[in-house]
Amino acid sequence: MNPLSSLAPAIKEMASAQKSSFATTQAVWRFLNNEKVSFKQLNEPIQQLAFEQIDQSSHSYALIVHDWSQLQYVKHNNKTQRLQRTHQYDTGYELQSSLLVDAASGLPVAPLAQTLSDATGCYSTFTDDYSQRETHLNSLLHQIQHIEKSVVQKTLVHIIDREGDSIAHLRQMNHQGFKWLIRAKEGHRVEYQGQTYKVGEIAEKIETHSIKNISYKGNQHTLHVGETHIRITRAAKPKQKDSSGKRVAPEQGDAVDARLVVSVVKDRDGKIVARWCLLSNVAMDIDTAELSTWYYWRWTIECYFKLLKQAGHDVEAWLQTTPQAILRRLLISSMACVLTWRVQRGTDEQNVRIRAFLTRISGRQQKRGKLESAPAILAGLSILLNTLQLLSEYSPDELNAIAKIAFDL
Repeated sequence: MNPLSSLAPAIKEMASAQKSSFATTQAVWRFLNNEKVSFKQLNEPIQQLAFEQIDQSSHSYALIVHDWSQLQYVKHNNKTQRLQRTHQYDTGYELQSSLLVDAASGLPVAPLAQTLSDATGCYSTFTDDYSQRETHLNSLLHQIQHIEKSVVQKTLVHIIDREGDSIAHLRQMNHQGFKWLIRAKEGHRVEYQGQTYKVGEIAEKIETHSIKNISYKGNQHTLHVGETHIRITRAAKPKQKDSSGKRVAPEQGDAVDARLVVSVVKDRDGKIVARWCLLSNVAMDIDTAELSTWYYWRWTIECYFKLLKQAGHDVEAWLQTTPQAILRRLLISSMACVLTWRVQRGTDEQNVRIRAFLTRISGRQQKRGKLESAPAILAGLSILLNTLQLLSEYSPDELNAIAKIAFDL
C-alpha cells in the first residue's frame, strides 16, 4: 500500500483551500511597483485571519510582541534611500513588526502591523501615506494605537524588550489603558517601599522561588521568579530638540504603578546564569510565573525574522529597488508565514499527520518529541505546492519518461 494514500485526502483538502490565496499571491506579485496596490489592502487578509484564529484561543489575553530588524542591503546600490545606521556596512532598511502570539501556547499567529523605514521616512500597513521618520518608540506608539483599535475579544498585552523602558511612553500607554510587559533597564531608578533604588538593587532584595526546569543555551537549568510592587516617578527625558536646536528639557509626569517581576536562571549549583527584570501593569489575575513565560515567548518574533531572512524567504537577497516594493513583497511572504503557523498550531490528528508529512518532504531534521519547526513546515509547503503544480502539467508517464532519460545520462 502506498504510504501516502492515507494522507491523500488531507493533502488534497489543504491544497484546495490554499489554491485561491496562492493564485492571489501570484497575481499581486506582478504589481510590486504598482502604487495602486496599497499596503493596507495587502495586510487586511492577514489581520482578518489573525483575529479569527486568536478568538479560538482558550486564553482571555493575547500577546503582541514588538521588535525591530535591520534588512541589510550593503551591496544593493540600486536600492533607493538606503538607511545607514552605524557604519558603512550597516546599510539598508529597518523593519518594525508587531506579532500576534497566542497567550495559551506561545505560538505565533500573524504579524498585525509592520513599518518599513528608509533614510528619509517610512511606509506602514496601517496608513498608505508616506510619513517622516520618528524615534523607534514614537513610531511604535502609533503602531500600538492602531492595533488597539482592532475589534478583538481579548485583552492585549504589548511585549517590548529593554528599549521600551521609557517613562514617557509608559505614561502614554497607561493613560490610554494599554497593557504592557517590558524588560526593565536595571540602571533606571524607581520607588520601592518609599525609597528610590536602581532596578538592579531591588532585584537583589526580592526573594525568588523555583518554578520549573528550563533549557537555557543548551544546558538544563532552573527558573526562579519573584515579584514586588514599585512606582516609577522619574522625569521623562525626550530625545528631541526644540525650534532653537536645544534639547527638550526633562518633563515631569504622573507616577506609574507597576509590578516588578524578577526572573532568575540558576544552574545545578545555585549559581545565577541569567536574570531579567520585567515591568508590567497587567492585573494580578496573571501570576508571576505566567508573566515570565509570556516574556520568554518574545523570542517568537525573532523566529519570524529568521523565516524572512534565513529559513524561508531570503529577504536580504531581494532585488526590488524601492522600499515600497520590498514592503509589498514582504507582506506577501508574511501570508506564507501565517499559513505555516496555522499548520503548526493545529492539534487535531489531521494536522499532526500533515506536519509530519511536510517536515519529511522538506528534508529537514527534527528532534524526536519536538513540535515540527516553522522553517521545516514552510519548506515542505513550498515543495508540496511546486509538486502539485508539476503534476498538473505532466502526467505520471511523462514524469517517468523524463526520470528515465535523466538516470540514463
